[in-house]
Amino acid sequence: MYSEWASLQDEIQCDKANQSVLHKFPPVVGTTVATSVVRHIALSLSIAANSSEPCQLDSDKEVKWAMEVLCYGLGLPLTELDTIKECVNVYCIWLSACLPPSPHQNSVPQPIKDDPNPYIQDMIHHLLNLFVPRPGSDVDSVRKQAVFCHRVLRQIQAITKESTILSRESWETLLKFLLAANDSLLSPPLEKDDAGLSSYDIGDQLCERVLSVLFEIWLLACYKCFPSPSLWKTFRAMCISWRHHESLVVQWHKVNHALTSNVLNFTQGPEYPKLTLADDEAQLIPMSMTYDCIAQCWFRFLHIIQNPVDLSRPEIIGKTHKFMQAAMNSETLVDPTQHECLSKLPLIFYKAMKGVSVMVNAFLGIPQTQNRYDEQLISSSSSNSKLTLPPSTPPGQRKSSRPMSVFSSSNKGAKTANTSAPQPKANTPMLSSLIFHEPRQSPAPNRPKCDSILHLFGAWLFDAALARVKFHNCHKMVPEQGSVHSDRRSSSLTDSRRNSVSMDYHLETSGVCDNTYEMGRAEALGTLCRIFCAHKTGETILPVYYSRFYMAMYYGLQTSEEYLSGQVLASVLFNSCDILRVDLDGVLMLLPHILEAIQLVLNDLPNKYKTNEMTSIIEYKNVELQRACVNLLLTTLCLPLHFKDLTIRDIVSSTDTDIQLITFISLKKKIIDLMIGALRNTTDPTNTQMLLGGLMLLVEDMAVCEAAEQTTFQPQDLSLDSENAVFSDTSNTSLKTSSSESSFKDGSYHRLGNPANDLDSAHGLFGEAVTLICHRLLSQWKTELNSALAAMEILAGLAKLAISPPNLLMCKCTVKWICEFIVQQCNRPAPAHSKDLHSTIVAAFRCLSLWLVEHPRLLYDKECLHVVLEVVELGISGSKSQKPDIQSVQLKDTKISPPVQNRASDPPKYKQDKQRQPASKRVQEAAEGLLTCIIQHVGAFPPPCGPESLFSLLDEKSLLKYTKGNSCIPEHGTPFRYYVLENAIIVGLLEQPLGNIEDLLPTVTALIRGPFGRHAWVMQLRHSPRVKRGISKSHLADPGRPMPVDSVGFRHASKPRNFPEAVDKVTPTKAEKSIPTLESLVTDEKRPELNKLKSFIEKQAQFEAQVSQKKQQEMKSMPFPNKDTECKPPKITEEFQAARLFLSHYGFLSLEALKEQTNTSLPPSLVTLDTTNPGLTNDLEMLDAITARDNDTVHVFYVKSGQRSAADILRNVGFQRGVQAQFLEFLHSLGWPVDVQKHAGWTGHISTSWKISQPEDIQDRAPRMGTGGSIYDGQQQVLYWADVSSEVAFIVPSLENFNRLQNDGDKSPQVSASTVSEGQGGAKPTTLSLERPLGELRVSKGKDSPSSPHDAPVFRARRFGRSSTVTIGPDTKIFVVWLENFEDHENFPTGDFLSVTSTGLDQYTPTSSSSMRQEKDIFVIFIHALQNGLFRIHMEGQTGRISMAIPLVDGMVVSRRTLGSMVRQTAINIGRRKRLESDSYQPPHVRRKIKIQEIVDKYHLKMTESEFYTALFQDVHK
Repeated sequence: MYSEWASLQDEIQCDKANQSVLHKFPPVVGTTVATSVVRHIALSLSIAANSSEPCQLDSDKEVKWAMEVLCYGLGLPLTELDTIKECVNVYCIWLSACLPPSPHQNSVPQPIKDDPNPYIQDMIHHLLNLFVPRPGSDVDSVRKQAVFCHRVLRQIQAITKESTILSRESWETLLKFLLAANDSLLSPPLEKDDAGLSSYDIGDQLCERVLSVLFEIWLLACYKCFPSPSLWKTFRAMCISWRHHESLVVQWHKVNHALTSNVLNFTQGPEYPKLTLADDEAQLIPMSMTYDCIAQCWFRFLHIIQNPVDLSRPEIIGKTHKFMQAAMNSETLVDPTQHECLSKLPLIFYKAMKGVSVMVNAFLGIPQTQNRYDEQLISSSSSNSKLTLPPSTPPGQRKSSRPMSVFSSSNKGAKTANTSAPQPKANTPMLSSLIFHEPRQSPAPNRPKCDSILHLFGAWLFDAALARVKFHNCHKMVPEQGSVHSDRRSSSLTDSRRNSVSMDYHLETSGVCDNTYEMGRAEALGTLCRIFCAHKTGETILPVYYSRFYMAMYYGLQTSEEYLSGQVLASVLFNSCDILRVDLDGVLMLLPHILEAIQLVLNDLPNKYKTNEMTSIIEYKNVELQRACVNLLLTTLCLPLHFKDLTIRDIVSSTDTDIQLITFISLKKKIIDLMIGALRNTTDPTNTQMLLGGLMLLVEDMAVCEAAEQTTFQPQDLSLDSENAVFSDTSNTSLKTSSSESSFKDGSYHRLGNPANDLDSAHGLFGEAVTLICHRLLSQWKTELNSALAAMEILAGLAKLAISPPNLLMCKCTVKWICEFIVQQCNRPAPAHSKDLHSTIVAAFRCLSLWLVEHPRLLYDKECLHVVLEVVELGISGSKSQKPDIQSVQLKDTKISPPVQNRASDPPKYKQDKQRQPASKRVQEAAEGLLTCIIQHVGAFPPPCGPESLFSLLDEKSLLKYTKGNSCIPEHGTPFRYYVLENAIIVGLLEQPLGNIEDLLPTVTALIRGPFGRHAWVMQLRHSPRVKRGISKSHLADPGRPMPVDSVGFRHASKPRNFPEAVDKVTPTKAEKSIPTLESLVTDEKRPELNKLKSFIEKQAQFEAQVSQKKQQEMKSMPFPNKDTECKPPKITEEFQAARLFLSHYGFLSLEALKEQTNTSLPPSLVTLDTTNPGLTNDLEMLDAITARDNDTVHVFYVKSGQRSAADILRNVGFQRGVQAQFLEFLHSLGWPVDVQKHAGWTGHISTSWKISQPEDIQDRAPRMGTGGSIYDGQQQVLYWADVSSEVAFIVPSLENFNRLQNDGDKSPQVSASTVSEGQGGAKPTTLSLERPLGELRVSKGKDSPSSPHDAPVFRARRFGRSSTVTIGPDTKIFVVWLENFEDHENFPTGDFLSVTSTGLDQYTPTSSSSMRQEKDIFVIFIHALQNGLFRIHMEGQTGRISMAIPLVDGMVVSRRTLGSMVRQTAINIGRRKRLESDSYQPPHVRRKIKIQEIVDKYHLKMTESEFYTALFQDVHK
């Protein structure tokens, strides 16, 4: 830089301008003259100051003579302090001549006033005598000398700041004076005498002060009178002799930081992240200094101390002239490099590298936090020098300090490799916190290129990163004499280093790694990691920088005791989290060494120091270090299966290393062991969640890969003993007994699929993962909300994996463990019950339902069914009926027994006898949901109508189209009769048979609406089974009269007798004759009357005989059969009161059910609804609009490189050529496409969701072809996915929708504020509780129906009589953004997409304003495709008490085959966590139940029992 300029160092050091004529005389003479003259001059100055008389020195000759005396007086011994003081006072007053008028003007001689510059130059030369150390002086005298020096420096500062008349010669004289003063004080090494007082102690007193004045005035001179190149070269050359002073590095960095801040301001713009400066640093740079001047000063000051890496080399620092002179004058010191004052070099080296690190961070745009740890360290090191002093052993012969000190607070019992040598004391303070005291932050998106920063600082950082390192033999290549090497330009522009392959950094000759300077080395290597991790997408870095960086990383990642440096390794791990996800060329050659370092931190050290006591600070820092290792580990999970048999190139090739060529697939076992071991050892909740997400990725990636390769793992057969080792069921109904009785006996249920030594297959890893998660969940995570939720999310994800062959035994185990977790949580003491605890129970119930739906065969096992139903009972009622047979489940070495409430001998308590005391209402609702899921969906999902709807797709409108005689439908009301059962189920009964029913039987069509959905059933009252063909008609038709039979047999004429014949043979008695006969009583007078009566009787008998004979003859002559007397069957009934029969036969119809309940406001068990009210139909449609599942909406965007505007981003997906092919593949992995018009589930907007499509409503529109995903914008199609508990719509917004919204405004369905306050925006998923009048909306659809969700008409909800209790949860927006350039995530315009991503639910949530949603309720998942075929994930979104959902984790690298599934799971889990956190959220079935109760309250037709039965028997419209 200054090669063509001469240095003034010799001129300054040999300058005699500070010599007086009195120095030619003996000291006694000079002292006497100086004392007398100075006293008189000082007296005259005081007199002149108090009066108006001018100074007596009025000629140039007199003034110069007096100055000769004053010059000698400034150099007197400290025993003449009064004389020295008066000399200082005189010169300070005379120096004020160049300042604006002051009270001392009369004290200044007139010649000085007339032309001050020559005199000022002489006085400045003379003042140098004041700064000369006085050997042998006492402490007080040295302190007073320091006070005098401070006054002179203050005066010089005032002159340079305020004077306007200084000439260039005066400025150069000032700068030379400051250089000479600093050189006089700072060049010699500090020597300690026997008393402990340094003979050069004035240097310690003034070191920081003289340096600060030098740098400050030099900067001021650059502004007012820029120094010549010779002065700059002198300054740079003289600094070499001062580098053993810590203050030099501190002042150097203060100036560098101030200048760097200004340089960034005009090179990067005012919006670039600021470099935070202290107040004194900010005032160093004059406000009006030009940009060119600042740039010149910045570059020159940056190299003013030359190569700061020399601070790690005592052999260089100790070879200055003053050190050599001190060694020659010392009797004990032979080698100047072993001088005692060089013991601070490790700390000074660290300070230098720390300052460089701050500047690098400033250029990278990493926000700087004002941390004064350096000042604290300086004060602590000065007050307790023992912390920073290494042993006196020469650096080349020192043993390595404790390499693990950064990880453990205790080094007791530590032994080095050479036990015969004494263990040295700690040569550096415990500074692990220095490495981690600032959190990792992202660099600025418009940062300079890595090459630019490396051009500035690379040479220093590369050298420092390998300072004092013991190299392998292959790296100890020393060039021969005279050989020509390709020199590369170093940051100093004057030094040249060897190329990146051959290195010779003052190698350790002893062959032992010296960790004395590991603090500075750690800082340098950490800075390099940050530079390379700031690599932009598509950026190129010079190969020489790559090679030197990988070499430094290789030695920094060493884990063997011979090469390990704990500080360096920790710094590397902490600062290189992004190194495997920024597309660095050849970085994967470091993968084996990175895994070794991660293993040391995550597995080896926790096990080694598990019993040691750690302070809270060290433990906290270890957690941060472990988190950095977890971040690194998450970037390696997919590499083995992605690259498979590809060989990893070796970074070294040496005979003294054991490194062998390895392939990526060979690292799979190591990565799996790392993940499992880290999950066992970690205790931090954040680390736990990150590891759980990684474990999910690992299992799923392996399972999908094996399925693609069609490789099936066959687990080995296990004996019953091995089964019992996993399950400790001691009851009679143990696992082997119950499973032998179940339907699993002939299946794969007995396969354990989790051998202890098999983790290379998805089958074995699945079992190990489930076991480990459940073990930690039951033992440690149960009290931590986020860890428990994360565990449930991973278990739910594992339930959906298709493992071949199915590990059903482990599935059963998992179900039992989840049940046991619920039991433990429910049975915790009352003070422990909180919202967080109940949230974990709710999540566990949801997870359990997913496991049962995905593995329905589990419920065929009696033991498993018993455990599940007991947990359901516990959740609903708060207690179990009796003690379970299974007492505990053994997880490896942990046995957890659930608390038992009842004895096994106690009789079971039936539900009607139990008092319901659930843990909470939320827990009860979750248990009810699980019970319904078991009954309705286990083994029956997806339903016949597909997974998009759990409801029947039939409603009243659909059914009435197929009824017989629909022309008789009443004008007002509906032919359906509606009844409400138990205030929870609405039953709509249609007594008209449907058109497809030919049998004339009692038929009823029931639409059953309950908390868990809408179901349609058709029921007939039959007396014979339907399977017998034709029998039904024979029972209803006339069978006809049988044919007569002529052979009737013989007729016997016999007279009927009233008494037996034996009665006639009995002799009558007198008593029998007590009643006389008629003949004995008739007299002659009465005889004629008697005869007449007899004649009448005879005539009547004859007449009857004739009539009978005549009738018999007529009957014989009549044809057979007689139409009048023939028996005929009754007419077949075609009309039935089927509703009455249904209610009666199912036991709903009773007098008790119709009675009003006393002491309660609840309606009777059976309630009739008023079907004549026209509002009932609308309210039923609103009830149908409340789905039985949670729903979420995910909006997907594609961002090209550099795009920032919403319109440009949305335009990308309009054409297939505008997006990458991987993006389209990713879209189709999220879900399956559905037609919005025909879809019955959630479509992403409330206006088109959960509808029953009618043929007349469907418009034929040709699908758009050749799009980049915009076809899924919600107009024609969306991507859809659903399971038993969630449904998700993936929408790719298009520019067409965006432009329409910009021009016309958002036309989404609106509900007035009054109705919202009254709760009439019904219940909808996601938190949705939106009730919309679907009847009004669908009636309006026709030819002019809207083509997109945003064109839906405005509607107003009906106003109810009382306020609704249905509440709405959070409106969470989830964005998935595909980035071509990863840096664009900083500029993604999230707020601009709020309108185009509306779901129609925004105005019903508490965070309805755009600003609040933008800050709190928007979660963004950024995806960036790496060059190696993997994908980098970046997560953004504010979290509250509940942290971000998994399995995706910020910074994770996922494979192509798992990307869609992982994104979908994460989006669903984000919605679930936000709903758990929300106080306003209610589950769908609860919202439906509340709506049913509102319908009952509004349309309840109150009747007495007699009125009810009367209405029930009335005819209905047919």
